[in-house]
Amino acid sequence: MLLVLTLVFFISLSANYACNVSDNTLNDNYNLTEELSKNSDSSLNNETNKTSQKYSVNLNDSKISFLAAGGEERPTKLSQDSIINASKNVNNFISKNGKLPNHVTINDYKFSMPEFMFLLSKTIQNKYKKTNSDVTIKYDVNNPTKPSGAAVKGTISSKNYYNYTARVVSFINKNNIAPNFVRTSLGVMQYQATIHSFVKILGGMKDNKLPSSISLNIKKTSSINNHLPKYIRPDNPSSKALNDLYVNGSLEEYLKATKNCQVEDELIQSLASEITKNSKSKLQKATAIFNWVRNNVVYQYYYNTKHGAKNTYNKRVGNCVDQSHLVIALSRASGIPARYVHGRCKFLTGKTIGHVWAQILVNNMWTVADPTSSKNSFGVINSWTTYTIHGKFDKIDF
Repeated sequence: MLLVLTLVFFISLSANYACNVSDNTLNDNYNLTEELSKNSDSSLNNETNKTSQKYSVNLNDSKISFLAAGGEERPTKLSQDSIINASKNVNNFISKNGKLPNHVTINDYKFSMPEFMFLLSKTIQNKYKKTNSDVTIKYDVNNPTKPSGAAVKGTISSKNYYNYTARVVSFINKNNIAPNFVRTSLGVMQYQATIHSFVKILGGMKDNKLPSSISLNIKKTSSINNHLPKYIRPDNPSSKALNDLYVNGSLEEYLKATKNCQVEDELIQSLASEITKNSKSKLQKATAIFNWVRNNVVYQYYYNTKHGAKNTYNKRVGNCVDQSHLVIALSRASGIPARYVHGRCKFLTGKTIGHVWAQILVNNMWTVADPTSSKNSFGVINSWTTYTIHGKFDKIDF
């Protein structure tokens, strides 16, 4: 009787560790042509080795449902004209207040300044290329970690600021964070001053054409650079619910090799080094690792561990458990603490099933990393909604 009960329990437990994902991913083609940001990593402190939590949360992620909290519609694209009109409003705000607003409203929806920087950059690119297509929105772009820059005074040509916006777009797409600064022909331009200059560019348009050049005179000590706008969207709780602030404790267990997480394997070490060779910070390393696994490992449905980190890389296929093994092994091989999260999630297919994902410790935050879907990015989940977390661990043996 005891044997039968044990077998039933094992089968039931195994069923909790599979995940259901219907899509694969595309290759990551983002390349940094110039360093735009130097993200500083805070000192590392951690919570307990193993955290066992049980709670249920419904993300109501509007990227999934296209509805924000309270039923507010979340747009996927914006017209260039709506972005240009918003830039004029921001320019007026700067003139009156000497700083950037914390958010900007476009079509009755509030966008953070990092998101607005992306929209401005794409609009300038489109106008320069004489393209009238709508701009696809990139949500949940993080604030820069430590904005810095120098005084900028002089004239910038349209060709130059087109190049600057192209680099900003590339950087944000790759890192999901706004740059601390942009290198320009006039010197290093701080994040806030860069947004101000982009606003001036679009505000200076005539007959639907960009100005051939703009003149800037922004001091390093300008009030605009002294205020870093912050906006937390109330209808997007995913970062709060799935990313955990690190408190204190040892990180040793989150850097070790395990049976299926072969951190010290020569192949894993070599791959980690290759993926992160152009990264300047832990955030860039973690993002590069996440993007590589998401874009190069094909999701395959099965229960529990089948390959482990090394063979998941060799075979380029894996379920949620094996993809987590690989993400965590590469992170630890790069000197970045990482851990497993086990839960039960409701996917976009409508199915609710057991799931495993990773959390990587960057800038004092255990940041969610689920590479099983192209809909997800580092720190953001869009492939599943309602979930229950059963525990967070330094290793898993199933």
